[in-house]
Amino acid sequence: MNTLPFVDSATIESELQRLWQETAETSASGEAVTRALTLNLIARATDPAMAERISAVARDLVASHPNRTLLAICRPEETPPRIEAWVQANCLLSAPGVPQVCGEQISIDARGPVTAQIASLILALLAPDLPVVLWLPGPAPFDDPLLPRLLGVIDRLIIDSRDLTDPARDLKRMAVFDRDPGTPVGASRRVALSDLGWAALTPWRELTAQFFDTRPLLPHLRRLDQVEIGYVPAGERLNPVPGLLITGWLAACLDWTPLEDAVSIEGATLRLHLRRPAVGVGPRAIRLVTIIITPVGGATPGLASLRLRALDGVTADFHVQRTDDQGHVLTSAEVAGHPPVRRLTRCVEPSLAELVAAELRLLSRDAMFSAALQRAAIFAARLSYLEEPAGR
Repeated sequence: MNTLPFVDSATIESELQRLWQETAETSASGEAVTRALTLNLIARATDPAMAERISAVARDLVASHPNRTLLAICRPEETPPRIEAWVQANCLLSAPGVPQVCGEQISIDARGPVTAQIASLILALLAPDLPVVLWLPGPAPFDDPLLPRLLGVIDRLIIDSRDLTDPARDLKRMAVFDRDPGTPVGASRRVALSDLGWAALTPWRELTAQFFDTRPLLPHLRRLDQVEIGYVPAGERLNPVPGLLITGWLAACLDWTPLEDAVSIEGATLRLHLRRPAVGVGPRAIRLVTIIITPVGGATPGLASLRLRALDGVTADFHVQRTDDQGHVLTSAEVAGHPPVRRLTRCVEPSLAELVAAELRLLSRDAMFSAALQRAAIFAARLSYLEEPAGR
């Protein structure tokens, strides 16, 4: 890692060239070192701890997405005003005889008013002709001043809905951005939105979908009347976004429509009200669907249980639930007249690097995420109670 005495784009590029020359000359194994860049990853940190987490993810990404990471550590409230930068190579440990693959990282640490210079530096340091991804971890990504400055050059924006401290407001802003990112006139690209919170729900969605992979259980999918979702809050504030996104996903897949009076609140429990086409009683017949989202206790924040129930005709109950055995969930399917089917399934929480890598693999907008998000935002508009801390 080389810290630079002067911070300008020419000095940084020159230092990168020197770094690669030294890396090639001092390769400990004597094997070839390959510099590989598949994208520009711009990430913003607000403190050194967040910067270290981002750097760890950048190192892990070399295996699947070697990249030029531009890490902006923005501390506008701190004094004295100062800006410094350093460069480093992020290399993948290789087996004997295999060339070592490396990405590179430019870190820029700014304090005080000079923080405003970071966007200009980043724009000058982008590797040409590569996709540009902006990652804004933290509670208020849409208020970050980097976003409007970089909107014209980025291809994807990554946020994490699990971090939101005002989920009702920001879920709506996510939906608005997803529909229209506000890309400057004349820009040739449309910015795709990624949510690491949505990516973390992938194992739950897959386990739920697997219930209906078998022909005998498939008819119950269109007859669901009640969904119960339990989630573990990450802190003092309630954040039911995982439950809302799961609801949006089910509504989008099963053609459920929110009712006019779509939300009712009982303490910390949300009840969402939708309608679905009734099965076997005519094309205009409908039935009500109730979604119950409840915070529960637990050590690991996120989704804790998901239960789908069909009460129309033959009753059926499908349940996915975390167990005390970390990394495993219990799934069960109980249909009237048939023996229950239960199984313990391994379900490990994806790491932060795995979630980011999953979103980087997307070549375009995630249509299913967009559909789920737009429906979740309808419910978020009614959740003003989330402004209050839990327990009040």
